[in-house]
Amino acid sequence: LQIKEHTGDWGWRRKGLRPGGRAFQYNNKFYPDVDDTAVVGMALHRQNPEKYADTISRAEEWIIGMQSSNGGWAAFDADNEYYLLENLPFADHRALLDPPTADVTARCISFLTQIGTSNNHPISRGLEFLKRNQEEDGSWYGRWG
Repeated sequence: LQIKEHTGDWGWRRKGLRPGGRAFQYNNKFYPDVDDTAVVGMALHRQNPEKYADTISRAEEWIIGMQSSNGGWAAFDADNEYYLLENLPFADHRALLDPPTADVTARCISFLTQIGTSNNHPISRGLEFLKRNQEEDGSWYGRWG
């Protein structure tokens, strides 16, 4: 279900942004994730854009509001890049943070493009993020698959 009433931890950095995301898990109203919101939004748009117009619009608003200052999107948060934490001794898997990634950013761009968002600025910023984060071999790192 779309979370429309609860602001999770993401709201700490995005004060004033209305909730509109979706969680990967059931009963998880405080940690919606951006890429699942985008994927569900794309599916609903393909199914019946008129019927789901409000849901799609809330997802669009939330996804655009969750874009990080560097143009990318992270899974659960925005601008969560305090990399010093990655050097703590117990941070052996280097995954304490939720920085923007190419895979999540690409899903957000796909959603915004598919629905024909009237605001192209987030798409342009996302594309620039992807260009900056492309690997030497032409691929992109995918944290979330």
